[in-house]
Amino acid sequence: MCVLRNTGNLCLHKGRRPTTAASLALLTLLAFLWQVGQANDAKRRITVKDTIEMTEFADRGYFLGGKPDSPVALLSPDGKQFVVRLKKGDVERNVVKFWLLLFRTSKAFRTGNGIVLVTMSSSSNREAIQQVRWLDNRTIVFLGETAGGSPQVYGLDVPTKRKFQLTHHSTPVVSYDLAQHGTRIVYEAIPPRQRFLDTRGVKRGGVAITSQTIDDLLEDCHTRDDPRTDRQLFVQLHGEAPIRVPSDDFLTEYLPLKLSPDGRFAVLAVYRSAIPARWQVYEDKLLHQYIVEQRKSGTLSNVQQYMLLDVRRAQLTPLLDAPKAWLDEGIAWARDSESVIVSGAYLSLDTPDLAISAERRAHPFVAEIEVPSGRVHEIAGDRVKVANWDDVGQRLTLERGYGAGGRASRTFEKVDGRWHETASDPPIQRVPIAVSLEEDKNSPPRIFVSNPRTGENKLLLDLNPQFRDFDFATVETIKWKATDGHEVEGGLYFPPGYVRGKRYPLVIQTHGYDENRFWINGPWNSAFAAQPLAAEGIMVLQVGDSTKPGEDRKYTNTPLEGPHRMAAFEGAIDELDRRGLIDRNRVGIIGFSRTAFHVAFTLTHSKYRFRAASMADGFEGGYLSYLLWHSADYEGLNGGLPVGSGMRSWMDNSPGFGIDNVSAPVRLEYYGPNAFLGGWQWYSLLSALGKPVDFLWLPRGTHLLVKPWERLASQQGNVDWFYSRLSDN
Repeated sequence: MCVLRNTGNLCLHKGRRPTTAASLALLTLLAFLWQVGQANDAKRRITVKDTIEMTEFADRGYFLGGKPDSPVALLSPDGKQFVVRLKKGDVERNVVKFWLLLFRTSKAFRTGNGIVLVTMSSSSNREAIQQVRWLDNRTIVFLGETAGGSPQVYGLDVPTKRKFQLTHHSTPVVSYDLAQHGTRIVYEAIPPRQRFLDTRGVKRGGVAITSQTIDDLLEDCHTRDDPRTDRQLFVQLHGEAPIRVPSDDFLTEYLPLKLSPDGRFAVLAVYRSAIPARWQVYEDKLLHQYIVEQRKSGTLSNVQQYMLLDVRRAQLTPLLDAPKAWLDEGIAWARDSESVIVSGAYLSLDTPDLAISAERRAHPFVAEIEVPSGRVHEIAGDRVKVANWDDVGQRLTLERGYGAGGRASRTFEKVDGRWHETASDPPIQRVPIAVSLEEDKNSPPRIFVSNPRTGENKLLLDLNPQFRDFDFATVETIKWKATDGHEVEGGLYFPPGYVRGKRYPLVIQTHGYDENRFWINGPWNSAFAAQPLAAEGIMVLQVGDSTKPGEDRKYTNTPLEGPHRMAAFEGAIDELDRRGLIDRNRVGIIGFSRTAFHVAFTLTHSKYRFRAASMADGFEGGYLSYLLWHSADYEGLNGGLPVGSGMRSWMDNSPGFGIDNVSAPVRLEYYGPNAFLGGWQWYSLLSALGKPVDFLWLPRGTHLLVKPWERLASQQGNVDWFYSRLSDN
């Protein structure tokens, strides 16, 4: 057992020899020689620390690996100025610094020097500056946090740079929207931490366990940043104390919240606590299992619903008597606030028309709902989502939804109260300037400014000019056949100084690939470290999805999900070996979140042998985890309940029952107060079998790691883990 003193993280080891003083001296000498060699090189190899301290466009959707939640540049209402939000980590202070840069539109083509309006640093897992918007031409509002402080809604007077506070909540505010010049604010906040165990009643009579979660029973009296922890909803009207809006459902800042322009209503999405039995007829296979699963009353489900908030009455009611799809959400209010457009919404079945009812059971819709009457106008009925709403021209742009094929975008317009798809392109917005973030798999993100009328284009900000000094891996998009026949796409990172004909060790990073993004680590920063691994002479494959849209989805939460994903990993090894690129006897693999299960299944079921593996903060489909955090996912993957005949299916499918087949050393990582329980079955059984296993627990980490010290522990830990096991040295 060792304690990482500079981070406060507990690290459990099995199968590793202790470090001696002699080896430490040798490492010091090697580090010195490496630095000397670096000084003589024209370019140097990138490290994990470099990736933590790079400057990035600060947007939550972008951080989550998808499309940004906000434009790169936020223009003032008159278009004469705009702000860009940026961030970077500070390893020395263990904070993430955020700042707003102000640009004058008329000078953007002549100078790229922005004015720093405000700087804030966060020592939590939250963004120090987020949800930024212009209130008027001189006032910006945002959700802000100082290191060690509690996030609140702030206003900023742009000419004077004076910051003023709009909310004064006793706990962190995590999401908000406002209307009527800031006099009406709706916000979500973390509830006060309840000392569940340290009460007089528990001391006298113990605990009657009913609907409590494992987190309740093992609470540590610290406020957690877990986004699946329930939030509280408040309405704050000008000059009045905030009013809490009661809700039996679960709220989170990761679901949308949007006020109407007049501040009279808001639409938000929630996780339902009680699922109506009538919803069981909806045919989405992925959603259906969560609708019908047996849960304890009052516990969190995986079923979402759009809700309508009456701001004056502080009252929540369903916007639609139907579930919301997991993905493709979008909300757009009409200018008159009398209707709202939502995407990713199932529609209620209260219609006598059997054909309409059958279609509504089959898929989600984009629809306009009149408020407060609830009258529904269907707009589109396929996998699309709201991309842009021009409430002046009554034009709606929809883009492809998750896993959908077809056209990139479609335009609808409202004429005489009815929606029609139009073949014409939407009119060019009359904006004086366009600001874009441009990047691809081999080009780091840079911000450009262009004139829509003249086509003039100019670099506004090189976010990381120091990247000119780095020797990056080259990324190539490749396709291959999985061993079960389906085609997969991914990104292959060739180590700097790649030598043709040389066979390299390989690390397979799972969980997605996008050739239009410069993923320096991977889709996320938890465990993944693609460029730093490549800098150590390791080839890295970032595994994406099947090239056939929807192919992977049909296997999700079935006993075929594990074999389907395992076949993709095996096929990749065969293809890269066939090309003469890798040494198939030196292959490692990293799983994170859902793909921890895919890696666990592969390690216990594949005939292919891996030299090392890492599973980070993941769902692993195990028996112990099922008992702790019961959900339909475990039953779907493993073929039913783990009792009776279902137990035989679990023995065949659940990776935890095949741990004796694991031949690779395994590194486990879990983040959060009680998350270590998720890896305990693997850690305990591997230890009992005398197999090498490392277990890193980051008690204050969140699923997507943010804090520099925690990122360093995870990402650098994985670089060291794979280098030591895949290297020929």
